Amino acid sequence: MPRLLATQSHVVHGYVGNKAATFPLQCLGWDVDCCNSVQFSNHTGYGMDRVFGNITNQNDLEALLGGVFANFATDYDAILSGYLPNKESVNCMGQHYSKFKAENKKLLWLMDPVMGDEGQLYVNEDVIPEYQKLTFSPDSLVDIITPNQYELEILYGKKISSREELKQSLQELHKTVPVIVVTSCSSELFDDKGYIYCVASIKGENPVVYRIPFIDTYFTGVGDLFSALLLDRITKLYQDETSTLKFADQIDDIINVLQRVLKMTKYHSKENIKSKMGSVKGMKDMELRIVESRDLYHTIPIVNNDLPIDFSNKKYLYEEL
Repeated sequence: MPRLLATQSHVVHGYVGNKAATFPLQCLGWDVDCCNSVQFSNHTGYGMDRVFGNITNQNDLEALLGGVFANFATDYDAILSGYLPNKESVNCMGQHYSKFKAENKKLLWLMDPVMGDEGQLYVNEDVIPEYQKLTFSPDSLVDIITPNQYELEILYGKKISSREELKQSLQELHKTVPVIVVTSCSSELFDDKGYIYCVASIKGENPVVYRIPFIDTYFTGVGDLFSALLLDRITKLYQDETSTLKFADQIDDIINVLQRVLKMTKYHSKENIKSKMGSVKGMKDMELRIVESRDLYHTIPIVNNDLPIDFSNKKYLYEEL
């Protein structure tokens, strides 16, 4: 059974960060160890005045990661890093993960550089150079990154206003990172506001564009679930030489899983409710139905035909970039 160490956020109620990643990976056969960068009552979408808890301070994070890697120096097949709130926590994770990866070159490191979205940072600005340093490390220790377009622009250091500029940014980051998935791109790049666009790129191949129908409500934890599923699929892609699924197919598969989870979430929510930031009722109803979706994480899901939900696979792969 493969084992993963995941360093990212934790919430008591709801599903973001490690809460969104752990159970799906366990369903897929992973043993998951969690190091929590924050411990909050719930995610921040409920409104900052309704978030209680604490940030894991540098000394505690240092002790946790140092202790885990000292005691279990060869136990992990993959490491994942997600939301880290400040420079100190990113630096601490980066030092420990980099050392561990250098000593265990076969394991996979997925780094989700969580910094912001739609032009707005939601971490301290001093986090940026720490993520840039890890991304452009000459040792090429990070295997996979999953930024949104805004985070990609921060890492790249330039605004991306066209498909050609997007391609150039991927080429630049591929000098040190083999797999890049831009989880959401501006619809303006594709002149189509009715869809969400995702771009996946593996070094040596042409980037591929995925077009996903827009759901007019606000979900949280989707990116965390995406990263977890991506790590699972890429691990299997690299390990199983007999697999007929290619990289582009694996991304299509992950998007299908996410769509099934979102459909399950909407099915269990109040009819016609629309979630938005700061809305306690809406946010609670649109918490991802991670447990209810337990049979949906595999490429071939176990579908309950009694539910009035279309879980059939769709083709989201749209075109090459």
